[in-house]
Amino acid sequence: MMKKRVNLMLLLCLAVSLVLSVGCSRSGGTGDNSAWVGATPLNEALANGKPTVAEFGAATCVPCKAMKPILEEVVAEYGDRINLSFIDVRYNSNLTTKYKVSLIPTQVFFDSTGQEVTRHVGYWSKEDVLAHLEELGFL
Repeated sequence: MMKKRVNLMLLLCLAVSLVLSVGCSRSGGTGDNSAWVGATPLNEALANGKPTVAEFGAATCVPCKAMKPILEEVVAEYGDRINLSFIDVRYNSNLTTKYKVSLIPTQVFFDSTGQEVTRHVGYWSKEDVLAHLEELGFL
């Protein structure tokens, strides 16, 4: 009787785990840009021929929150020349793994062909972001 109860509990835990993991992968790898002004899903950004800045972060991360207005200003000013994509690591573990992101915020810079050219981990001022974009020849 005790063994059946333990097996039932394990089965229940497995089912709950499966439901939660499916729910957390809901965005299908395109990024969660809904709350970001001017953001483009990563798959679209990498295919449209413009350099791309992909911000890997989370809505609850304090440095990520500080980066949001900076990157939105950059894309508002230079959106005709560059893309911005926000990837919420909570919902996009496939992209987080693919791009080997282990700390947030991480900004990954892609050239116009969609190839990664460099990355930065942590907070950056707008001036530093712009200087890096100019150094890369994106602006």
